[in-house]
Amino acid sequence: MAGRARVPLSDLIDVERVGPGDRPPTPRELREALPRGWALDDDNLHAHRDLRLFFREGWILLTGLFLFGTFGLFFLVGAMPRGWGGFVRLAVLLIVILAVGGLVGPMVTRALHRRG
Repeated sequence: MAGRARVPLSDLIDVERVGPGDRPPTPRELREALPRGWALDDDNLHAHRDLRLFFREGWILLTGLFLFGTFGLFFLVGAMPRGWGGFVRLAVLLIVILAVGGLVGPMVTRALHRRG
């Protein structure tokens, strides 16, 4: 469990409203009430991020990045001038893409962590 942040269940769900009647909720009911991407800890009082979600749906992102990147590369190579001018334009384009990705990537990651 090292490296995983534990969050009290009361921060994620209203525990009193889970389960029928006055009896305490079962672990199954607690798991079903948790938001997507969260897993119940063994103590039934805390939850942690379920990293299997990223492995389960990450292939879609990687496949899309590969396919669109490949198509973009073909269009880019066809549009670039030959010689040193083409190399300079390509270098500037790569620097701009890395700079924008370095700024936008952490902002998107923080937004996704806040949302989940």
